[in-house]
Amino acid sequence: MHVVMTGATSGFGLNTALRLVEAGLDRLTIGARDPANLDEGLERPQVDARKLDLEHFSSVRAFADSIGDEPIDALVLNAGIQLAKPERAPNGMEKTFLVNQLSHFLLLDLLRDRLAPGARVILTGSGTHDPGAGTMITPPDHADAERLAWPERDDTLPRSRSQAAMRAYSSSKLANIMTARELALREDDLVALSFDPGYVPGTRLSREYPWLVEKAFHNILPLIMPGDRSSSIDNSGRLLAMAIVDRQWDDHSGAYLSVRGEDTLLRIEPSELAQDDEAAAKLWNDCKRLVGQA
Repeated sequence: MHVVMTGATSGFGLNTALRLVEAGLDRLTIGARDPANLDEGLERPQVDARKLDLEHFSSVRAFADSIGDEPIDALVLNAGIQLAKPERAPNGMEKTFLVNQLSHFLLLDLLRDRLAPGARVILTGSGTHDPGAGTMITPPDHADAERLAWPERDDTLPRSRSQAAMRAYSSSKLANIMTARELALREDDLVALSFDPGYVPGTRLSREYPWLVEKAFHNILPLIMPGDRSSSIDNSGRLLAMAIVDRQWDDHSGAYLSVRGEDTLLRIEPSELAQDDEAAAKLWNDCKRLVGQA
């Protein structure tokens, strides 16, 4: 089995990668900003780490070109950022949406012809995409890729910079979930899934926040979150590894899988907007144009 994965160098993604290797995975190709700085547990003959900077489409294209022709059995698009204030990527687009959604969309599009029949594609989403989930993160207002990439064109943007940054994150996660659902409709020989890891303290996701805010995220938020929404690096890593290899999901293409407590991964319904097929088709086509693949 050949797995290509982003977001495998820290947090629950690293935990997942280590589990796959320990289970005897044939080949794991990792996209990383610093391929030379891997966890020592990943220093194995079957692990190949290659340069991938999701802030640059050119780096995504170079990474995809480097994969070669060996069929891919699972493509796991797990990397992500969550910023404390709005930032722009080098090409001027909103940074969170570009890294979390657009670059992953581009990588998926570039590798589609190398996905083996029945291959699994997993995009990491988040409960923050759902206004009804009570995550305390500013929820999305829409899934319009043009306005999410260029926030100056968005008249729904929150005035607060911190809320705008949080909404950029939740909107990118909404887009990830909608992309998985749309992929399932477009490709009937793939298994497309989105994965909500739950709230996982101890990852590097909130590293851009001020020190006190980051401490609150790690130490206070777990105490007030609903009991089944908090997880751990080990639990979410184990459940993502299961989602990658467990055949029970073969007939659930398009599903949104959510970590609910210890050792529990459930298929649940995402938000009403995430289930809007017309909006998902538009998002797909707009993303294809924004990454230069139209």
